[in-house]
Amino acid sequence: MLPSCKSNATAIRSHPLRRGSLLLGIGVTFAMLGGLPPTRAQDQKEPNKPKLQEGSPAPELEGGVAWLNTGKPLKLKDLRGKIVLLDFWTLCCINCIHIMPDLAKLEEKYKDQLVVIGIHSAKFDNEKSSESIRKAILRYELKHPVVNDAERKIWGAYGADWWPTIVLIDPEGKVVGGRAGEINFSLKELDLSIAKLIQFHRKKKTLDETPIRFDTAKFRDQPDTPLYFPGKVLVDTLGKRILIADSTHHRI
Repeated sequence: MLPSCKSNATAIRSHPLRRGSLLLGIGVTFAMLGGLPPTRAQDQKEPNKPKLQEGSPAPELEGGVAWLNTGKPLKLKDLRGKIVLLDFWTLCCINCIHIMPDLAKLEEKYKDQLVVIGIHSAKFDNEKSSESIRKAILRYELKHPVVNDAERKIWGAYGADWWPTIVLIDPEGKVVGGRAGEINFSLKELDLSIAKLIQFHRKKKTLDETPIRFDTAKFRDQPDTPLYFPGKVLVDTLGKRILIADSTHHRI
């Protein structure tokens, strides 16, 4: 059956990581609603999909065919002490692209406490190419590691069913909460949830605020060319000029 799109309300009711999703012991709701309808992987329900509970150990990030934007594969057990945000996305999903700027703001604000990891779980076969994902990382200026989950093994381990899906994991490796659908929303609520987690785990002395740097594709692979993913061209006949939108250099 072909993938389809449904409303956010349907997504939240049916997704295993759904409404409520409280930060345990903190009392802050991790709610991410609103935006365009999310894209669902399929219409038929999968009865064997895991239903993660708040406070349950987060499944390890195993089964990806390649890791990008980092010098080596990452394991959640090696990120203990950090708050981890998993972003399940795919190339064809405009909803996924829309939330990237919000994630970038959180990465910058909490750069010593938060680690964002992109889980690229392809919708179509032609999106499974690691090279295509690498180009998307450069085009959208992603600064965090991305795993090519071409066989959707990580997707399945987390019971994901929609693009995008966000999962928040605390410094002790436990699932805090998650939501399916575009978050055009509540950057404020997610920001507050992360801030509360930082406060809680600082007091508990389980937060690692040591800076961490990843070997991103931008530093290794950015070509030395005047244009970087140019978007559009306009010919100005009167001024005898050609105007080029040099998209990823953010200039004309």
